[in-house]
Amino acid sequence: MLRRHRSLTRRFIDKGMSWGRRLPPRWRRAVRRAVLTPAPNASARSPLLALQPATDRVAGTAAEVVTSFDFWAHRRELAATAVAALSEAGIESLLLDSQQELIVVVKRCDRRAAIAALGSHPDTRHWWAVGANGKPLLLTEAKAASQLGNANQLFRKLVSPQGWHVADREAHIELQFWAAAGPNAPRVDGGEHDPETLLAVKPNLSTLSVTSRQWQEAQACPGHRLALSTIPHVLELQEPVDLVYTWVDDEDPAWQQRRAEADPTRRPLAADALDPARTRAGDHLRYSLRSAAMYAGWARHIWIVTDAQTPDWLVPDHPNITVIDHREIFSDPTVLPTFNSQAIESQLHHIPGLAEHFLYLNDDFFFGAAVRPEDFFEGNGVATFMMSSVPVDRDADDTPRNAAMLAARRNRALLEKTFHRTVTNRMQHVPNALTKTTLQSFEDQFPDLVAAVASSQFRSSEDYSIPSDLAHYYGYARSEAVPGSIRFRYVDVGSATLLENLESLLVERSAQTFCLNDVGAYTEPLPEELIDRFLAAYFPVPSPFETWARP
Repeated sequence: MLRRHRSLTRRFIDKGMSWGRRLPPRWRRAVRRAVLTPAPNASARSPLLALQPATDRVAGTAAEVVTSFDFWAHRRELAATAVAALSEAGIESLLLDSQQELIVVVKRCDRRAAIAALGSHPDTRHWWAVGANGKPLLLTEAKAASQLGNANQLFRKLVSPQGWHVADREAHIELQFWAAAGPNAPRVDGGEHDPETLLAVKPNLSTLSVTSRQWQEAQACPGHRLALSTIPHVLELQEPVDLVYTWVDDEDPAWQQRRAEADPTRRPLAADALDPARTRAGDHLRYSLRSAAMYAGWARHIWIVTDAQTPDWLVPDHPNITVIDHREIFSDPTVLPTFNSQAIESQLHHIPGLAEHFLYLNDDFFFGAAVRPEDFFEGNGVATFMMSSVPVDRDADDTPRNAAMLAARRNRALLEKTFHRTVTNRMQHVPNALTKTTLQSFEDQFPDLVAAVASSQFRSSEDYSIPSDLAHYYGYARSEAVPGSIRFRYVDVGSATLLENLESLLVERSAQTFCLNDVGAYTEPLPEELIDRFLAAYFPVPSPFETWARP
């Protein structure tokens, strides 16, 4: 069996990380503190690592200060700026754009001129490149021309006004220098290349060669794109995707009064039905929206489903975000108010104007790195779901359990009865990829079940978790959903290893999504100040949806 090639350096790193995971948590924290330099303005009492660059480098050539950031728009801007800067210098270039891969191609003979042009242009002089030795250097450095290879990452170092990391090498484009094939160069499909044909320096998702005719046609196209790059790839989702949040402000006196007047004894309750953790929100929604703006800017519209509440910091009448009341989506508004997230979830597909494809998120879900629609939906529109390693237990029905596990049991029983097939695993705490078609089909097939869940005011042992679990398996059985995977981290905010988990998230920044879950029933108060500092450090720039930024 062939294995993926790993360099000697990569092998040492992987081995070191493997051994490091075996160290006690306090030793791991000590190692991280030893190799990371805290910023001068960081509080000495702060248990979080301060990852800001030094203050004398924030506003200098090492990093640029920004007050907003959209990963995908940023990369498109990098590519367009690079092409424009080269054109102003009289250097021809080509932009390859397929499945979010962005490559600026320049002829090998123009290599030195291109590097000099990018290093001297006012719009690119703060840019960085990764040299052939793997080390980053500024394009303005004299050694750039000698140290850059034929395939290079270009990026900008961006920080917030407070000095927190915003973007770096992870938001790069590629600058490649392709050479002419020359005489008798074989084609992979037989025959020989035309001697003037340019050959790719490494595999890409667009093409391995460009003829002289294609090159000239691209020079006349807007953005210097190949004609084939203007046609969407069959693996790219073309339908719009919305984001749907459920949110509650548990400190709102009016909401507290409604909850106090509700009778929780009408149905048998789940073990966690009255736990304050079920409605404790903090300021998570603000930071989750920041994460969406930073890493999922492709979302068409954002919906916030609430009980007659609106965050006081939310921009009113923003064209890309709508606060929608429970009364607008419940088929039977007489069952309201409700304090049961499973009841609210069962009605999400009734949102007027909701896109066919949408992601359902709790406000403790965050995008931790760049995500694409195709991370959640196949190019043909089929939804994906991420199964957890946590099994659905086989205990007796009267065993005390929280609402999620009780619902998972009932979900399994319904699937067994309906399809004569069983399931064993629950779902990860990640954004749920859903389609209105699947949810509406489920409601059409089980109208009484959906109505019963919707009328459950508090988490009950009789509930089902429809969009966050059951609908995924139901969709799979109908060929409307398939298993998927995503880089994901789950963090219990009451865990003894919370600090270590937050530090590693902040250092690595590799999880595409993560969840800071409040499971409740903790013996110690939650370290809310620590969690807020972490979120402010990870998502330091306000989203377009905020009227004022939290200090």
